[in-house]
Amino acid sequence: MKARSQKSEIRSQKERYFLLKPAFIFCWLLIIGHPSLVIGQDIHFSHFNFSPLNQNPANTNLFNGDYRFVGNYKNQWPTVPVKFNTFSASAEMNFVTLSNNDRVGGGLLFYFDRVGDSRFTSLNTALSFSYTYNFGKRSEHALVYGIQFGVANKSFNYANLNFDNQWNGDAFDANIPANEQYSNTRINYFDLGTGLAYRWDKNERTNVTFGFSVMHLNQPRQTFYTDNTVKLNPRFTLHTRGQVKVSKRVDIVPEAMWQMQDTKQEFVFGAHAKYYMPVKIPHNIALNAGAYGRVTDAFWLFAGMDFDNLQVNLSYDINLTGLRTASRYNGGIEVSVIYILAKVKNISKPVCPSFL
Repeated sequence: MKARSQKSEIRSQKERYFLLKPAFIFCWLLIIGHPSLVIGQDIHFSHFNFSPLNQNPANTNLFNGDYRFVGNYKNQWPTVPVKFNTFSASAEMNFVTLSNNDRVGGGLLFYFDRVGDSRFTSLNTALSFSYTYNFGKRSEHALVYGIQFGVANKSFNYANLNFDNQWNGDAFDANIPANEQYSNTRINYFDLGTGLAYRWDKNERTNVTFGFSVMHLNQPRQTFYTDNTVKLNPRFTLHTRGQVKVSKRVDIVPEAMWQMQDTKQEFVFGAHAKYYMPVKIPHNIALNAGAYGRVTDAFWLFAGMDFDNLQVNLSYDINLTGLRTASRYNGGIEVSVIYILAKVKNISKPVCPSFL
């Protein structure tokens, strides 16, 4: 009975240690644990419709202008040891507008993501190409096909991680060798994605966009071991965005997105209002404010400003998951910036750009 009591006490101490070390648990499950826990961990932004090339290759060149530059930054869960820092940037251009108003364009996408004590890092670079078929009396309808070719790099460093065999019976001892061997701490793979999008423009302030994409079509091998059966599963995305003029100075912009990757799903929805400032100078200035939510996960407040063809947005996530006790309901700050250029600028009549 005494030996059983000692074993129970040791087990209780070990459980308390794990409860006090969320960074270890989370990193281990996310990075090094069972391979099925690694599959499907794609990055995602709360500003889902303001990171167009991460969402759908068919969003390439789907804007009013000739050049588009996009930047996104997310700092998630700042109050817990395991932080997510994600940065993405993209640049697009319209290669040519054909005589029938069809467009051919391309873009370059880059994103960087780092998390946890293991400094698990994802670094992706991709090229996107699209063909836009315009139709209708005023070319108010657009059907776009896009394709994306990417190269991904993932790596980690386990020097700051603790392992089960470092438990000496009373506590974890960093002086005990981890005795963990990995065939690789860095992997590279080719990635392929494709998508379709449709947009209807009634006028500058009333439009709607629908899109569908499939990423990781080639199901690249993604493992730090030698098991070639561990694949990155395809990610399916449905997304929509509308903009409706409701008064002289106010538009409503509803948005939604659904994603699925193996057994994991995400549904995001919300809306923001756009208020056009009554300025007398030849500029288009609008203020944006709204609220969004990710089902069973988080909600966030959204605010931003348009100044001609520049848009800057800011949001703050409120966490609603089981991690809310450790995170104290904090989620993360996210910023997005979009800037559109046109070869010919009409200064006397500023254009309200349609971003997607």
